[in-house]
Amino acid sequence: MKSSYLAHGKVILIGEHSVVYGYNALALPIMSLHIKATVEPGPQMWMDTASYHGPFFMAPDEYDGLKYVVKTMLTKANSNENLRITYTGEIPIERGLGSSATVALATTKAMNDYFNLNLLNDEIIEVTNHAETINHGKASGLDAATVNSDYLVFFNKKSGPSVLRAKLNATLLIMDTGELGSTKKAVAQVQQQVQSSREADEKIKQLGQLADDTKQAWVNQDRVSVGKIFNEAEEILDSFGLATIKIKQLQQLALENGALGFKLSGSGLGGIVIVLCDNIEVAKSIAKKCQKVAVNSWIEEI
Repeated sequence: MKSSYLAHGKVILIGEHSVVYGYNALALPIMSLHIKATVEPGPQMWMDTASYHGPFFMAPDEYDGLKYVVKTMLTKANSNENLRITYTGEIPIERGLGSSATVALATTKAMNDYFNLNLLNDEIIEVTNHAETINHGKASGLDAATVNSDYLVFFNKKSGPSVLRAKLNATLLIMDTGELGSTKKAVAQVQQQVQSSREADEKIKQLGQLADDTKQAWVNQDRVSVGKIFNEAEEILDSFGLATIKIKQLQQLALENGALGFKLSGSGLGGIVIVLCDNIEVAKSIAKKCQKVAVNSWIEEI
């Protein structure tokens, strides 16, 4: 008997950091980036990934969230069965693409199917979110909601996710800086400033407002306004010290070559950036110009 589940990645369009403080955020599922978890019987509890092959519960600390998922699901199934869990596909880790939420969700759903637990969606998300908290500290729930959605997610920590089916009729270029971001470090860095400065607290409020403005402009298919909002959000995120030299280099190249807007996505201190473009031709042109700075890029019609 074998059970598999394929889960996709995500990018935060706007609202990173402010979402932790109760403001709204918008995030987009990225179908071209995915990871499949396959659960099958094994001689011992075993994990196979691109970078680790070995006993499941002896995996390095970065797999602690997954260890929680597996222990929890085994408890729910009232089982001590040995399983081999294999992960295939690739989402670059620590880049803001939702890799940890994706593997946690894929594992939870694959084990749910394997043991015929018939868990409700809320129960599956609860397990995924707890794994995210183990991985990142103060997880908002946004990543788990978005990797579990086929549509744009408008998210609030208190009221949860709601789906936005509207299209902007634009193109999004996603570029990987190649620099590992640290969500825990970035969240702590912002938190320290917010707690000690009223100005920083105001900036968080502004980010929350920009997420609301983005939703309205998106529904109106006003990509020029969305681009301006992205640029404004990037200024605020940069003021928290979250933009690296590489991020600033990519920003300059993108805006000099026809981008409507540019911002980092995720926690910052590395990771990915997103570039709003009028069309796919502009996106391809910017990606080419940025080849020497970015290590990878993806294009999504939005």
